[in-house]
Amino acid sequence: MDTRIFWLALGSFAIGTEGFMIGGLLPTLAEALHVSTALAGQLVTAFSVVYAVSSPLLTTLTGRMERRKLLFGSLLLLAVGNVVCGVASSYGLMLTGRIVAALGAGLFSPGAVAVASTLAAPEKRGRAVSIVIAGQTVSLILGVPFGTWVALTFDWRTTFWIVGGVALLAALAIQLQFPRVAPSRAVGMRERLSYLKQPELLFALMTTLAWATGIFSLFTYVSELFSGYGGGGRMISVVLCLSGIASFIGVRTGGIAADRIGPNRAIPLALTLLTVSLFLLSALYGFAGRPGILALAVGAMALYGFSGYMFNPAQQHRLIGLSGPSSGIVLSLQSSVIYVGSALGASAGGAVVRFATVGQIGYFSGAMTALSLLVFAVSMGLERRIKRRAAVSNHSPGADGSGTAG
Repeated sequence: MDTRIFWLALGSFAIGTEGFMIGGLLPTLAEALHVSTALAGQLVTAFSVVYAVSSPLLTTLTGRMERRKLLFGSLLLLAVGNVVCGVASSYGLMLTGRIVAALGAGLFSPGAVAVASTLAAPEKRGRAVSIVIAGQTVSLILGVPFGTWVALTFDWRTTFWIVGGVALLAALAIQLQFPRVAPSRAVGMRERLSYLKQPELLFALMTTLAWATGIFSLFTYVSELFSGYGGGGRMISVVLCLSGIASFIGVRTGGIAADRIGPNRAIPLALTLLTVSLFLLSALYGFAGRPGILALAVGAMALYGFSGYMFNPAQQHRLIGLSGPSSGIVLSLQSSVIYVGSALGASAGGAVVRFATVGQIGYFSGAMTALSLLVFAVSMGLERRIKRRAAVSNHSPGADGSGTAG
């Protein structure tokens, strides 16, 4: 394996930490910026919306740009965005920094996957791409809890400085060590969006949308939720770390399950476990303060991490099967849909916190993942119908040239 690919993974690690760490910093940021927790949560919404919209647009507009230059520039944008966040003294400036960082993140991610497949030998391309994507998974285990710990131990600004420094390090390594990489065939927006006209793909992506809305509505406000359980302060770093480890195990389990029992069985299993964990997090909240309840809540959070991230590799496996040769385009749509769900989840979670209580957020999140199960069932029905039609067409008289002329 070309060791330069690990610099791409480091860039993905910085992006994952940037995108997910706000959940652990939310109460601290709200207090520092003199805004409500719900309004601070919209920093996640802004990042996610800009990422989701800009990633396909910028990827299309820069389709003919040399890849090394593109990766270098996108990581510089990410670093600059974190510097702006690190010096922000107002909500407006913090929001600006998040938007700049999201533009860099949305441009880097698809480019990094393409370059990884170019640098690796043909028989190792799948492994190379998985290493780049794993950078964001590792950020859940290490980056997010470490960022939260740094913010609580030193200062919340230090977290943004560190993420910016990691992005800058990856950018310089790519610029100095990578060869010039010619761009691949550019895919226009019309071609990308044309896949949404296929009902089975549309409903499969809507399954992802409901799942992402559910998991991110809770994750954005996880720090405030566990403060209500009595697990505030540095305890939230431990909770995030355990959840991150469970997420990593879930990603591995989801991939293995998709291979062994098939994605159409692995997906409903993951969504069912996820829905149970989310409802449990709210049900236990009513007993907060009683002996053993915090430990049960941490266990439910670990189940949330495991099942929530078990879904994604199984869903990617299914999308590849549905889209065939066009899987690269469909998986890029999947990435955008995840960030749309993140934006919706942060906004909806903020509404729950504002108009109800943070203890109710698990019920909303669980309702969304239950909806994801229903949408998945619709998608499965459409998939079966298409397969039946294809089978009838293949076995109809004359389909194999054996029919008689009229």
